[in-house]
Formats: sequence, C-alpha cells, structure tokens
Amino acid sequence: MSKSIAAIFAFLTLTTTPLIPALHAQSTPPAPAASTAATWKINCPGVRNVPMTADAQQSLPLQVIAILKCGEEVTVLANDEGYTVRIKSSDGTVGYVAAMYLKKVPAPSRAPKPPSANIENGVARWHQGAPGCDDFISNGILVESLTVDGVTVQVSLHDTGWKLRANVAIANGGTQPLHIEPSHFILDDIGVRGKPLFYEDPAQLAKSVTHQVLWTEAIAEPGGAPAPVSSPAAAISATTVGYKSSFTPSASAPNYILQHQYAEESAVRQQGKQTLNKTAHQILALALKTTTIDPNDKVAGAVWFERDKNPQQLMLRIPIENQTFEFPLSFKQ
Repeated sequence: MSKSIAAIFAFLTLTTTPLIPALHAQSTPPAPAASTAATWKINCPGVRNVPMTADAQQSLPLQVIAILKCGEEVTVLANDEGYTVRIKSSDGTVGYVAAMYLKKVPAPSRAPKPPSANIENGVARWHQGAPGCDDFISNGILVESLTVDGVTVQVSLHDTGWKLRANVAIANGGTQPLHIEPSHFILDDIGVRGKPLFYEDPAQLAKSVTHQVLWTEAIAEPGGAPAPVSSPAAAISATTVGYKSSFTPSASAPNYILQHQYAEESAVRQQGKQTLNKTAHQILALALKTTTIDPNDKVAGAVWFERDKNPQQLMLRIPIENQTFEFPLSFKQ
C-alpha cells in the first residue's frame, strides 16, 4: 500500500513540476515601461565650456573624457542630488558633469487646438456661438471667423455704394497646403429678390479707378444678428462705421485680418494725394490673389462683387479644397 502511495506522489510531482514556472510567469507583473528621459542643456555661467569626467567624484587630476559646449543638449541618466550628475552627451559619451552646469529644457507648450465647426456634406456654416464660430471687432469693424480642422477663414463685408467688397483672411493651421482661387468665391443675395452677385476682376476694376473701390459706406453684420443701436450722429468714415452692437462679440479667435485692414486704411488716406495710376496699382496690391497657403502660413486681401440695389440678406461662400465655408451676412437698412 505504501509503495502505491509513493508511486502516486511521484507521478503528481512529475506532472505538476512543469506548471510551476508557467504559473510563476503569469503572476509576475509586467515591467513598467521606461519613462522618457528628460532633455537638459549644458549651462555655462562664466565659462566657455564644461568638462565631462569618467568619475563621479571628479578627483584631481581630472579624468576628462569630453568637453561639452554651452547649450549642448544632453540626457540625464542618474541624479542623486549630489555634486555631479551622470549624463549622456549628444554623441553618446557617458560621464559626469557638475550639477551646476546643467539646465533642464522645458517641454515646448502646445497651443490648445481651436474647436472645429460642424460640417454637413462638405459645408461649414457660421452660426453665432457655435463651436469654431467667432466674431470680433477689428479696427472698428465687425469680423466673422470660422474654423474647420485648423483652417480659419475670417471675413468682413463692405458696401461701397458701387461694389460689394469682402475682406478675407485665411490661416492654414492644418498639415497640408491649401489652394485658394478668389474668382471661385460666391456671393448670393438670399433675400426676396435673390440673385447671384458675380465676382469682379480687380484688374478690370483698376482700369476704371474710383475711390468707391475701397471706400466703405456700410459694413455687414452676421446674418440674423440683432439690429445695431446707433446714434443719429454716428459718423461713417473711410473704413469704420460708428455703431454699438446689441450682441457681444467673442474674442477666442486670433485676429488674422488686422494687417490687411491697416494696409487698406492707409490706401484710403492716400487716395486724394495719388495719381490714378498709383491708385490702380494699390488696388491690385490689396486684392486677394490666387495662391497656395503652406501650413502655418496665412494670406489676406480684398475680393469684390457686383452690387444689387439695397442689398440686405447675403451668403458669402468660400470654397477651399473639398470644403466650403459659408457666412450669412446682412446689411441693416
């Protein structure tokens, strides 16, 4: 009986022994992922360069294994808050430098990604207060701003009494170049007597020079916005309209259109002193051109359209690549 029991125990020992390492392996927690080492720079207060030694004590005579340049990026391998720190230089040399010669490089801060407007069938339409939609006062003029996937389009619409002029700024915060063709921009009168208001070639406008190309009589507001409250004495100047809006503009969008406004305002001030030839050149210089916008770049300029009598409700459509940016605008009569 004792022999049979011993045989059973021997059998169990042989069959379970291979399971022990496997069970041990399953119960061992995975090693923590190696954390990314911080990047530091060599700091040189009062010295031209910094010696790297083979020993942490930096005993004399110094066992110098490398000379590090000021501003050189290094990686800290071990730091016990002592006199020296173990580092690796940009060429892979490992050694010790005095802690006073190290400066931590802060991680570059990333600007928060702006919200993106909703897109339906390739169309993004400006709606006050919606994600990606902003409006703000720039140089006394109300500007609408619409952002889709990092691409921001900002517009203001002006009634010169002769033509309608859209000031447009486009900023490419995306990763791919953008091609724009101003002659493809569309302005429609969407009122009761709706009709398309066709694009005007700035080269043709320059041939029939008039101060009304840039002079502003009225500025459009966001379509559907409350009527502005203005005093009877509110003066209308070359590029500004005196009014107090009854809605509060938002201010989260960067102002990409301001530089063009300054250039246009300067052109208006100089119109009385210039020859017609110089004014024609100025019109062409201010016009938005057909171009390609690289990532992190921007353009701005003026785009002219024909004017209908007493324009009120309008829709400005700006196609960029496979998307269209729509801006409902209105003139308060």
